[in-house]
Amino acid sequence: MFVIDWLHKQAQHHPDKLALVDVASGRSFRYRDFDERASRFAEWLRERWRLAPGDRLAVLAHNGSDYLEMLYGCAKAGVVMVCLNWRLPAAELQPIVDDAAPAAFVCSEELVAVARQVFQGLPGLVSGPPGADWPDYESALAAASGGVVEMPTRGMDETWYLLYTSGTTGRPKGVIQTFGMAFFNAVNAMLATKLSGDDVLLAVLPFFHTGGLNLYANPILHAGGTVVIQKQFDAGEAIRWLDGRGRTGGAGLPLPITQFLGVPAVYLFISQHPEFASARFAAMRHWSAGGSPMPQALLEAYAARGITLCFGFGMTETGPTVFIPDEATARAKPGSVGKPVGSMLTRVVDREGRDCGPGERGELLVRGPGVTPGYWRNPQATSEALRDGWLHTGDVAFFDVDGDYWIVDRVKDMYISGGENVYPAEIENLLYRMPGVAEAAVIGVPDPRWIEVGLAVIVPAPGAQLTEEAVREYCRAGLAGYKVPKRVRFVDALPRTPAGKVEKPLLRQRYADA
Repeated sequence: MFVIDWLHKQAQHHPDKLALVDVASGRSFRYRDFDERASRFAEWLRERWRLAPGDRLAVLAHNGSDYLEMLYGCAKAGVVMVCLNWRLPAAELQPIVDDAAPAAFVCSEELVAVARQVFQGLPGLVSGPPGADWPDYESALAAASGGVVEMPTRGMDETWYLLYTSGTTGRPKGVIQTFGMAFFNAVNAMLATKLSGDDVLLAVLPFFHTGGLNLYANPILHAGGTVVIQKQFDAGEAIRWLDGRGRTGGAGLPLPITQFLGVPAVYLFISQHPEFASARFAAMRHWSAGGSPMPQALLEAYAARGITLCFGFGMTETGPTVFIPDEATARAKPGSVGKPVGSMLTRVVDREGRDCGPGERGELLVRGPGVTPGYWRNPQATSEALRDGWLHTGDVAFFDVDGDYWIVDRVKDMYISGGENVYPAEIENLLYRMPGVAEAAVIGVPDPRWIEVGLAVIVPAPGAQLTEEAVREYCRAGLAGYKVPKRVRFVDALPRTPAGKVEKPLLRQRYADA
């Protein structure tokens, strides 16, 4: 099987249909323009930079219409786009860049200083006003001939882009995203949410995340709908768009939003905004949620407004959609993620790999065309995650007699703070390099604002005079802000198992109310 150029197909059938609205810049593009601009970028990649199919292009940029133009331009050129987390400092980005080995890059104007550090010696473009370091993106497009480049048919297993996720050992892993994964995720999303070309999505999650690109920007574009893009999430601005008060085009025409997805922190900030109580959300027809456990109080706050949040489940490794419950299930079974979508198969197995029955908890396994073929240049991690044709998610789940699933726990120690995955091992590795720290363990604990935050439990070295602020300051120098533990506790010893492993479940129980 193969995948065609669905952007070009939409441009042929609906050239004047509105495709992209960039809220920050005020620009909007119809499918004809979108296709032409992506084609110009593809020409730049091939003719100016001489990138060959399979070469990588690193993109360190905020959300914007440019980002999606680059994604589809890479598809046309056969270049693999590497979507980098702009929140990471240079020290954390460098091993990812080294692993991906890009041949060129594009960065936002606000990120030029970081780009200078991690992309030394590479050709680049700046998405923004012209600068002294590299040519600007708009000048690059203007320099192209302007002919439309149609993507050759791509095999389902060909790599389109890479999304990096930190491993529990701290080593970054590039999750391969194929054309087939994107296609089947679009089909699954359409089936689950009845998504169509009439839908308008407000995209607020960062595009370096699978949720940002694939829930539901890519599916909406596959269907011929419209994507309204926030540069960064802003609750007040999001409410105005969701309430039908957003405007686009020179005449300021209204553009009602019909589809939205947010992580729990996004929904929390929206619910806390003064305009939430009076907003009508009249055009909204589907509210999706995911990323981390949704507090019951938050579900109830939206239910009081007549809004049903459909809380699903997925991973970067699954494209991401595995579960999206319908509204009836979401209302009747709060917390359930429903049944697996269209082309995805799931199992729950015990420690011996035997299938569990209804109500029995075990590890969730996933299989289907939406599952990644593996991790970029990391055969060991690939073989550990993909065994016997199934992706082992590391998540504990169960299903009921109706076949509806619940995700109840995470096998791994990862926690999610404000929608961002945080791996304690990475923080612990840094803490062990801090003078005065003898032992350290990091866990996630509940937080009313960020849903979960990090708590560092530290055994000081003899004679050391450590303070909470000193620990946080040390972490700030080497970690992204959302990874810095918000709380610190000093103890005489860490609880350990007979095998010497830190008993993190005991720590989570002990500090649940920290």
